[in-house]
Amino acid sequence: MKATHQPPTRDITPAELLRNAAVYLDRHGWHQGFLLDLDADTPYPPACAMGAIRMAATGNADDVTTATIPADDYTACLIAQAILANHLEPDYDHTTDIEADLNFEVISDWNDDTERARDDVTTALRDAADIWDRQHPAGGGNA
Repeated sequence: MKATHQPPTRDITPAELLRNAAVYLDRHGWHQGFLLDLDADTPYPPACAMGAIRMAATGNADDVTTATIPADDYTACLIAQAILANHLEPDYDHTTDIEADLNFEVISDWNDDTERARDDVTTALRDAADIWDRQHPAGGGNA
């Protein structure tokens, strides 16, 4: 490859983002109560389900805890969150308004339940990704 050659880029699918969030939790730990465990002295702190999705999209804890998530990453996060919310609460179509606060509330309340465990969260992330893949066999991108 020549120095001037740029490799092709592609949008990450919501399913890939959800699976990457599960991997993040497996590697760095799970957290309840806030997006990230801000007391952890590491560039990759334990995260809740929402924080793991954002870390998977941005790779940067600073972006996760502020409103500075780049627009493309933010949109990918919103779509992945809506898909996870649909999986957790299938009686309501959370994808009709991906910016709805309800999606955040559904995931946060579920993640922070005192009886929840990390394996519940990683399983739900992977199951939601599988559902997306079944519904979008051609990949579907971020749409």
